[in-house]
Order: sequence, then structure tokens, then C-alpha cells
Amino acid sequence: MDRPLKRSEYEIVFITRQAEKGWRDCLATARNAVVDAWERLTTAPTREDERLYRLKADYATGTYSGRTYDRYQYKITNGGRLWYFVDATPTGKVVGRVLLERCEPGHPKETER
Repeated sequence: MDRPLKRSEYEIVFITRQAEKGWRDCLATARNAVVDAWERLTTAPTREDERLYRLKADYATGTYSGRTYDRYQYKITNGGRLWYFVDATPTGKVVGRVLLERCEPGHPKETER
């Protein structure tokens, strides 16, 4: 069972099967860091810092259910990453949703330098 959310929090939603599987893989390799990510994404998913920021260039936006969103990245570890969109539409139960598109225990190849 998932932890209940406060009305001031965001709901986390997996929008791809890869994200759901990747989340489990990330939990298996970096459990404490993933729990920290959960806390951050449910409370402040757009507050940018060295760990959380919007992606740029070709990866700056993405589409889900016909809507275009800014794409964010959260660094779980030095290698692991979460890619997600934020739907800030309140549902009555929460302030919005974090739409997890991708969860990678390693660095995504397309953004490696």
C-alpha cells in the first residue's frame, strides 16, 4: 500500500511501463535515495536545484495524453535519473500529479556527455 498523501502534495503516477519497472529497479539499487526522491516529488516537484531541474534542447518538453509538458529530471544518484512531467491541475485530493515517464538506475544514454 502506498503512503497516503496530504492535500498539499502531488500524486505520483507512472505513465509508462518502463517507468514502473525502472522504479522497482531503482528501489532495488538505491532504496534510500528513491525514498528521498518520492518525498521531494510529492512536495516540490518543480523547485530547481543541482539535483532537480528542467531538461533542455530536444528533451525540454514532452507529450502525454495530447498535452505538452515541460520535462524535468531528478538525479536519484550519480547515475540514476527520473524523467517526469508535472500536471498542476488540482484533483480535490491533491494539488496535482507528477507523471513519471522514465526511471533509470543508470544515466540515460541520450543525455550523457
